[in-house]
Amino acid sequence: MCYNVGIVSLGCDKNRVDTEVILSLLVKYGYNVVNNEKDADAIIINTCAFIESAKMESIETILEMARHKQYDSCKCLIVVGCLSQRYKEELIKNMPEIDAVVGPQYYSELPQIIEDIIKNKESHILKVSNKDYDIEYGDRVLTTPNHYAYVKIAEGCNNNCSYCAIPKIKGKYRSRTIENIKKEIIGLTKKGIKEIIIVAQDTTMYGIDIYGKKALVDLLDQIQNIP
Repeated sequence: MCYNVGIVSLGCDKNRVDTEVILSLLVKYGYNVVNNEKDADAIIINTCAFIESAKMESIETILEMARHKQYDSCKCLIVVGCLSQRYKEELIKNMPEIDAVVGPQYYSELPQIIEDIIKNKESHILKVSNKDYDIEYGDRVLTTPNHYAYVKIAEGCNNNCSYCAIPKIKGKYRSRTIENIKKEIIGLTKKGIKEIIIVAQDTTMYGIDIYGKKALVDLLDQIQNIP
């Protein structure tokens, strides 16, 4: 069945990339993506939680979106992103408004999870793992203006700053290969993208895990002349 799905993306541009990947999965499954949550049968909230203020914004947004279950057509509320990774049990236990909490390891299952909740009346679904996940991603539905796009070059962080929870949420630092990043950028330029913004939790450490050295300069050398 074709459902209308709305998605709210909070936090950083890395989260935006994840949201764009999720949107592509939904479209491929045959769902309609709607901009107004009032029209949505299902709402996905891609949360942020790396500092306290971001966590509170995510919780407030969940409660705001939950009102659509009470007053509008929403039958399914799913929480993904950093909050789901860090507080998975707490969310399921303390927020009955939530139908599913899903970590990045299981984003590919989101279309089926939506169907299970709406059609089969399943609830309180918890699909989160603490294992590192594959950081390569497939097609995206771009949400940026037509002239630019974000490209994620790495995930995670090896620092343990007292004010930031990213290492606990995203895991150890993992870089994508130069070849795969270059391939993605070439594909984006063929779609008319003129400006590429590379993003990561710790951009300057790019490549240290797979090349044994910091390789950001090498990456820039490889991509700067892409037509």
